[in-house]
Amino acid sequence: MATEYQTKVKLFIAGAATEWIVGAVVCLYDRDRISRDDYLGTNSTNMYGEASFRFTADQFLDMDDRVGGSLPELYVKVFDTEGQCVLSTRAQASRNVVPDLIPVPIDREIALQHGLIRA
Repeated sequence: MATEYQTKVKLFIAGAATEWIVGAVVCLYDRDRISRDDYLGTNSTNMYGEASFRFTADQFLDMDDRVGGSLPELYVKVFDTEGQCVLSTRAQASRNVVPDLIPVPIDREIALQHGLIRA
């Protein structure tokens, strides 16, 4: 049986940590260098700007993880209601860690432009 992991992603307005982004679509991935990135799930943020994810080692463990470590390099993509990618944290993925919480600040202008918040 594969080990199960869990994490939460929290979306908020940059510079205003208590101004949460509600109802945004968030996808979680494991960044890989040799093979294709591994998709780990999709969820929508709740009233606290949080999206919860559960995944197993079977979903991400591949050649990249055997060479670079046994834990994923998690990152998120945030999408607007049109399905357009608003933000990716791929460049900021941390190696070999599954944090309890992944905070994701989004610039107010970007959030307004993509309808993630109202003016």
